[in-house]
Amino acid sequence: MLPALLCLAATPALSEPWGCAFTVECDLTEGCDSVGFDAQVIAADHAGDLFLSTAMGDSPVIRLTREGALPATYAGAGRDGIAELLTIEGDRTAILSLHIFDGTAAVLTYFGTCEGLT
Repeated sequence: MLPALLCLAATPALSEPWGCAFTVECDLTEGCDSVGFDAQVIAADHAGDLFLSTAMGDSPVIRLTREGALPATYAGAGRDGIAELLTIEGDRTAILSLHIFDGTAAVLTYFGTCEGLT
């Protein structure tokens, strides 16, 4: 019984919460640059609703893929005319796209990694 419990404890998280660090930002008109942009996928309320949390604030998101499995994909829209799409792959690499639809349409794409938070 103890070995089975130890195996469960060693299993990496496949679900929320996630802490993500993005190191590359790409813009269709400007190209790609190095950045330091952090985000978290957290349940920030008592109802268990999910949020994408960044230095700009918290934005509600929903999980589009099966819970407890990777890849994990989250989507949300609403904060300041920005729609968000985050995908976390099995190797923990991550892509975050921000679709700006308030005014002139634009998209920013971030590349980085995510780790399960405890």
